[in-house]
Amino acid sequence: MEGEMGTGARIAIALIVLGVLISVVFTILGFTRSTTNQGITTVQNSLESMQLAVFDDYDQQIQSGTQVLSALKLFEGRPCALVVRTTAQLTHTAGTGHNYGALLKDADPVSFVTKNLEKTGTNSWYVYDIFTDTKGSMKFNMNYLQTKQSGTEQFIRPTAKFLAELIKDSTGTIVGICFTQQ
Repeated sequence: MEGEMGTGARIAIALIVLGVLISVVFTILGFTRSTTNQGITTVQNSLESMQLAVFDDYDQQIQSGTQVLSALKLFEGRPCALVVRTTAQLTHTAGTGHNYGALLKDADPVSFVTKNLEKTGTNSWYVYDIFTDTKGSMKFNMNYLQTKQSGTEQFIRPTAKFLAELIKDSTGTIVGICFTQQ
C-alpha cells in the first residue's frame, strides 16, 4: 500500500506542477499580448504621423510646376484630391480648378472641374468633402495628359510657381491640396 500512496502522491505533485506551468504560460502569453498591442498602437500612431507629414510640404508653400507634376504622381490612387488652378484656367473661369486624384463633391464628373474654390472666413485652407457614390466608393480622375500638353488650360509649365494650400473636409481632415499658379 505504501507504493500505491507514493504513486498517488507523485501523480498529485505532477498535476500541481503541470497546473503551475500552464498558469505561467498563460501569464506570459497575456503579458506578451499586452506588449504586442502597445507596440501595434505605437506603430499605427507613427504611421499616421508620417502620412500627415507628407502634407507639410504643401501647406502654404510655393512649389514649381515640376513639383506639382511630381505631387500628381505621388498621390496617384490615394484618397486625396489635387486641384490645379493655372492662370489660363482662372482667366477663363474664375474660382475653378482642374481636379485630379479623388474628386471633390463640387467637381463636374465629366470635365473634372471643381467650382467655387474660395476660402471662407480667415481659413488658410479650402473646405470640401470627397465625392463618394451610393456604395461609398470614391471617383478618381487619373488623366494627367493635358497637364503636359502646351496650349491647354490644364498645362503645367515646369518653371511656373504655384501656391500649395490644403483642402480639408467639414471635420478638419486633410482631403487634398490646391495648387494655384502665381
